[in-house]
Amino acid sequence: MWLSKKFGRADNSLAEVGTVSVGGGAVIKTASTIQSEEVCSYAPYGYAAYAPDGEEILLISSAGGTAGAGTKMKGKNLSSGEIAITSIGNAEILLKRNGDAEINGFVFTKDGKIRNQKGEVVFDS
Repeated sequence: MWLSKKFGRADNSLAEVGTVSVGGGAVIKTASTIQSEEVCSYAPYGYAAYAPDGEEILLISSAGGTAGAGTKMKGKNLSSGEIAITSIGNAEILLKRNGDAEINGFVFTKDGKIRNQKGEVVFDS
């Protein structure tokens, strides 16, 4: 709520898009209209990830300095309500809207089955 009110103001912008120039650590550096040397990265509770070099990142200015609010989504064909988590090495977890979870191509159904990439049941509880 607070962010939507702040971003809706016309007098100045509190957010801008930048590119990670040095990533992968506890603090990242970005290039945007203003060079940011120590950008703290924020994510929902329980998530931890650092953007790699070259990723587009949303930067938010605050009294405490510049914060990274997340990277731009790209290339995912998700249905409404689905969540995908992908690593730089292409490991992937997909939480589907029907309750199934897919991990690196194996589908774990909500009724206890595991299907391989061909759709064949490889485990049935």
